[in-house]
Amino acid sequence: MFLCVCNAITEDQVVWAVRERGAESVEAVFEALEAKPDCGRCLGAMAEAVLAIRAGEPVAVALDPAMDPWATPWGCRGRCRPVWGRPAEVAKAS
Repeated sequence: MFLCVCNAITEDQVVWAVRERGAESVEAVFEALEAKPDCGRCLGAMAEAVLAIRAGEPVAVALDPAMDPWATPWGCRGRCRPVWGRPAEVAKAS
């Protein structure tokens, strides 16, 4: 699963950064992966992932279509880039 679409950062890469590079924060994950946040919408999901990995728990980024009908498998929920078929007024409100 992608946690950051802007940088194409996957869950596996975050696991690697935390376990192998000792990243203890989202900032440290980006540094270990030699990336920088772009839109910033992934930061909450990435923070949840870092905490879960450090606690030895599975990464579970909640996607609730009832709360967000445009939910995607990405941590940023697709808001960082336009999603095809998404009404313009919804995209502007995001």
